[in-house]
Amino acid sequence: TGESCANTRKLLRSGEAAPPKMDPIPMPELRCAKVEDHYILRDGAAGLFLAASQFPKHRETRAPFVDELLPHQAELDPKYHFILDAPVTDDAANRTQVRFSRKTKEQFVMTEVDGKATSWKAFFQGGRWVADGSGKPTPKKKAKPKAKAKAKAKIKRT
Repeated sequence: TGESCANTRKLLRSGEAAPPKMDPIPMPELRCAKVEDHYILRDGAAGLFLAASQFPKHRETRAPFVDELLPHQAELDPKYHFILDAPVTDDAANRTQVRFSRKTKEQFVMTEVDGKATSWKAFFQGGRWVADGSGKPTPKKKAKPKAKAKAKAKIKRT
């Protein structure tokens, strides 16, 4: 390839060419939680994600919320504009996060409460967002009580 050519793509393990990536979008209004830095919106093999601007030095990444993408819609690649129409909150008023399903290879939105996923998800099907589940956290299943240990027979020695 020529030095002036910027249209080169990485090859995936399957042998096919990786899809073209969008240019990173700086988001100085979003401060990192763990390090003194701000986020940059990047396009990776697993969809959109936020990474620290000094990435190799500061290794902090997270999924973006839909409402964080709205101010940057002019800079966002047109192939991701469908995400801007996604619900901003679920039925329980939790903020929606953009995630990528490796199984179906598509972007979807979901909600979390205290770092735990709720049962609410929305997928882009037929030109519109289809939501299912509720925004309430899934209740923990109670552990079954363990069976009591059987008493060992005592052997008398004479």
